[in-house]
Amino acid sequence: MISCADLRAHFSRSEVIEESFKFLKGRWIAATLQLDDEVVFRRYIDGAPMRAETEKQLADLLENLRCVRTLYGSIEIYKVVRRREDLFDPENIISCMPVWDIDSSIEYWEVTKEAARLILKKLDEFGVKNSKFVLWSGNGAHVHLNHRSISDRVLEKHSPLDTAWSIVELIRIKAQKDLRELISEHRSKKLDICNEIMPRRVFTAPLSIHRKLEVVTVPLSPEDLEEFSIEWTDPGSFKYSKDWNNFFEGEADDLALEALRRVGGYPAPSRKRVRMTRPLEDMIRRALRNTT
Repeated sequence: MISCADLRAHFSRSEVIEESFKFLKGRWIAATLQLDDEVVFRRYIDGAPMRAETEKQLADLLENLRCVRTLYGSIEIYKVVRRREDLFDPENIISCMPVWDIDSSIEYWEVTKEAARLILKKLDEFGVKNSKFVLWSGNGAHVHLNHRSISDRVLEKHSPLDTAWSIVELIRIKAQKDLRELISEHRSKKLDICNEIMPRRVFTAPLSIHRKLEVVTVPLSPEDLEEFSIEWTDPGSFKYSKDWNNFFEGEADDLALEALRRVGGYPAPSRKRVRMTRPLEDMIRRALRNTT
């Protein structure tokens, strides 16, 4: 297991703070902390949701938490993150991030790469070419669509959660036939493309350390994915795409409208204000246990 000293050294690197902040700004932050031989999940400090509005605040948060192993950000971008109530106010949500979760295992990383390429190709077919990246999450990968590729023209009429869930579901459905062929061709024992979009769901931030594996979660542009090998995730010599956060505003609008028309919105009320309860916290922890 990576030592706490090595984790602190990793998260003190300027590039790690910079790339993490690009992803985490405006999101509700979560973290796994390595305490002795135990990994602990945190989303609050002194009862307040964790957040970072500047790189300095993120660096201070990392110092306060001391032995951070993995950082996560919510799918929601919020106007304000200060109180618990802010997290459950639909009017406080600016946008939600569409993410495809490729469930796999690290020994099948080459097949996982093919699955990520498949999702990127489906996005290409809808004209989304400049606003996507792949995060190698450890055992599998996450394919992200930059939230700013969905313009206010769409989000003024449709809820961010409905929009994100519908986009992920439409592409997931369209990829199923090719995915089955990929599984059959490579005889992969574990490979799936999942829609894990739900309120307050968190996904791993770039350049974190996987919560169990000794690998860095590197972000990759579609172009660099072609050259990627698993050695890029080595904590001592990791490589990643500096331009992973590129986007073209409104590029995914047509895809969003088509997905909303054909799939519909999130399959549960997305506008109802709810209170944080213990069952929800348990659900989040269970989801993290299954995160690649």
